[in-house]
Parts: sequence; structure tokens; C-alpha cells
Amino acid sequence: IAFSEAGEIFKAQIKIDHAAKPGTWKRVSTSMASLTVHFGKMLVSSIRPKDIENFKSWRLTDHKVREVTCRHDLHALSKFFQWARKMGYCRENVTEDVAIPSDADAIRMHVLSAADEKLYFAHAVGALHDAGRLLILQGCRPEEVYGLEQEHVDLARGVIHIQRGKTKAARRTLTLTSESKTILGRRLNGKSLWVFPSPKKPAAHIGSLDGSHNRVLTKTGLSFCTYDLRHTFATRLAESGVDLPTLAAILGHSSIRCVQRYVHPTAEHQREAMLKYDLALQADQRAMIH
Repeated sequence: IAFSEAGEIFKAQIKIDHAAKPGTWKRVSTSMASLTVHFGKMLVSSIRPKDIENFKSWRLTDHKVREVTCRHDLHALSKFFQWARKMGYCRENVTEDVAIPSDADAIRMHVLSAADEKLYFAHAVGALHDAGRLLILQGCRPEEVYGLEQEHVDLARGVIHIQRGKTKAARRTLTLTSESKTILGRRLNGKSLWVFPSPKKPAAHIGSLDGSHNRVLTKTGLSFCTYDLRHTFATRLAESGVDLPTLAAILGHSSIRCVQRYVHPTAEHQREAMLKYDLALQADQRAMIH
């Protein structure tokens, strides 16, 4: 069977298997689009490690994608071959002999400075502005903001309820900042189920704002992804002194280990921490002398 034909069957199966995790299906489906362009008419059983190495080079050199993107593509390809082997389309998962970019590349992220934030939101308008502000003010995942239902916003109590998520920790109630309440108050009009309805399909919520986001990046010269607004929130909250268990709960993570990836103290914050530590040591020493 050709890769393109098998890929369509695989995507349909993944959509069923991950019905409760639409983000997983979308990520795999996005990677399969590039994989299908490259492997297309090749028979699944004919693909060898050298062909996958060629795909890596094609993505990283010709398309100039980030290594984390290539990593996602190769993980999707590995899932595909695991499935294809069960289906009898091939005898082995040939991705096992291919080096995949490390986790260090996968978790590389950008934390916005105050200047970056000001410049970005000076150009972001409409849904991009409002959703982006909620990401950086509340620390939500992009899909949590995009899929927020109006009935899950309680302005009287000043909270929003995140009702969907791949883990129990992801389903949580968040206290709103003053600016968040203003933004949401503007958007609660009762005309749609969603806070951010799709302009083309009002019965559905927006699926992505990447197009609008990328246009702002082109205008401003900035370089980051929308998820980095969440990373920025996490870092700022940690620097303000919020303990990691509380930060994990706010971000919707089930463990502190997960949340540590999102905390990136700036060099200045680290310097201030060491100065405070040094002052505390000097105070202890003076106390011991006296």
C-alpha cells in the first residue's frame, strides 16, 4: 500500500483513538501532511532509514523548520509505522534506527520581555489581541482560550472554568485578573456558544490564530509562538514568588516536574535572588558574632 493511501486510513484511526484529545490528533494530522508530501507514492514496506534521514534533511534544510517541529513529525511517523506493522503493511518500525532531536530542542521556548509584549500587542487586533492577552494574563493553553464557552465564564465571581483537558489537573477554575474580566465582559454577548466564535463558522470556535499572529511577527520583527505567551505567564508568576505546587495547579499540570519546563528565571532575577541570599548570609554571620 502507498504511504499516501495508508496515511489517510491512519489519520481516521487516530481521530477515533484520540477523540478525547483533539490536540493530539491535530498535531499528528499536521505532521502527516508533510510526511505525505515527502513519501507520497512510496510503498510503506519500501521505506528505509535512509529515506527518513532524507526527510529530516528536507524539513530542516529546505523548509527550515525548527528541530522541535521535525521531532513532532518523526514521532508521528513512528506512530504511523507502529500502526502499519499491526495492519500488515510493513514488518518493522524503521524510525527506530533514526536519531530524533532531543527533548532539549523540544522544550526550547521564548519568554517575552516587557518591551516585546508592548510591541506585539500594539499591532495585535481583534480576536488575536483578546486571546493573546488572556494567554499572558491567565496562563491558559491556546486551545483552552479558543474553545472557552460563554457559560463557563462567571464574571460575578471573577472566574473561568476550564472544563476540558487531557488530565484531571487540566480541568480547573481560574481567578481572573482585572484586565481579563474587562476583555471577557466585552465578548459575552449571548450570540454564540463560544467566547471566540469562528468568523467563517459561527457554530464553531476558532481553531487557530497563527495566520494573524505570523502577520504581526512580520510587522514587528519578533519571533515566538503563541504558546510562548503561556510560558511568559509561568515565568513571571514564578519570579513573583508563587510556589511551584500552586503554579502547577494554575497551569493545569499534574506534577511539579511538568511545570519546571515552563519556568525560566531571567538573568536579572537570578542575580537579585543571589543578592538577597548573600544579604541573608551576612545577617546570620553578624548575629553569630554578636
